[in-house]
Amino acid sequence: MKFNWNIRLSASKQLGNILLWGVCLIMVQSCSKELDAPTPLPFEITDITASADKVVINPSKPSEDALTVSWPAFSNSMISYKIILANGEQRDSVAVASGAISKRFTQGELNAILVEKLKMTVNIESKLDITVLGLIPSKTLSTTSKTISIQVVPGPVGAAYASLWVVGDATPNGWNIENPNAMKKDPTNAFQFKFNEVLNAGDFKIPVATGNWGTDFFMPLANHPKLSETGVQLVPGGNPDYKWNIATAGAYKILLNISATPFITIKPFTPYKQIWLVGDAVPSGWTIDNPTPMVPTAGNPYEFTYTGSLKVGEFKIPTATGSWDGDFFMPPTNGEGTTGKDAIIIAEGKIDNKWKITEAGTYKITFNQLYETISIVKN
Repeated sequence: MKFNWNIRLSASKQLGNILLWGVCLIMVQSCSKELDAPTPLPFEITDITASADKVVINPSKPSEDALTVSWPAFSNSMISYKIILANGEQRDSVAVASGAISKRFTQGELNAILVEKLKMTVNIESKLDITVLGLIPSKTLSTTSKTISIQVVPGPVGAAYASLWVVGDATPNGWNIENPNAMKKDPTNAFQFKFNEVLNAGDFKIPVATGNWGTDFFMPLANHPKLSETGVQLVPGGNPDYKWNIATAGAYKILLNISATPFITIKPFTPYKQIWLVGDAVPSGWTIDNPTPMVPTAGNPYEFTYTGSLKVGEFKIPTATGSWDGDFFMPPTNGEGTTGKDAIIIAEGKIDNKWKITEAGTYKITFNQLYETISIVKN
């Protein structure tokens, strides 16, 4: 028999072309699948666990562990979680760092939520319901765990920390955990701390103790948020390591609230070019149209002084003339004498606190509007 080799070769060539096109099609489909951002699977939260069936709060040790809630989802930065805590009709949600699969509550943090948000009675055992909510914002997907319950006994409520600090290259002391810059307790609110300072361009975060990078830190909810964002969280062990960023060096006023509804405000501060004294203790009396001017300190845009006579009476510090509805610097409590060191600023004069002079004479008043401090010294 005689073979037709031309027909055979042609058939082989066609078969090779078909196989080649098939391989190319598979590769294109594979590449297409790789380009799609897959939904993490399985996107579900099954059983959640609590580290204890009963928690008795110890308010004297606010930094110690009270409760850890965990869930068997895999760590993925696409997924964000919230823990829903409930006591009857009272509910509160706690944000968890993206990708986390557990949340540790300290004694102070949990106690503030139990008493202030869930309205539990101090020293009375109550039921705490716990649910975990998972979210993928980019795909508008969510999932909810089953609810578990534990028993809790809240303790007396107070500020969880008596002292806080600021550390980072944005601060004067830099990344010095042994000696970070101290925050100042707000004289009007035990749950608030202030840090008013000229900051460098750089980062900062807020440790609850000194000398140890493994301590807990107050941090933003994500790294380098906009300064207009007020969200804040207590991060056990400082991990993940989120920080606030100061892009433009200058004077700032930072206010941190560590109550059950924590928040932070970070605002650039522009000093008033002129401030005054008004009141029956000063020469101009209660004349808001023409109050007694203070003298700016050369080379320091934040400091003003007044040296002169004061009568027995009261005074406060307006930031503008001509209206009692302007902003005023004043003492934290009404009737403070010459020994007080703190000043607060009140918008539109909504609180009417005044310093009190009980002995007439010549005085020097030194006032710093950035640090919100005052010195009243009789010569």
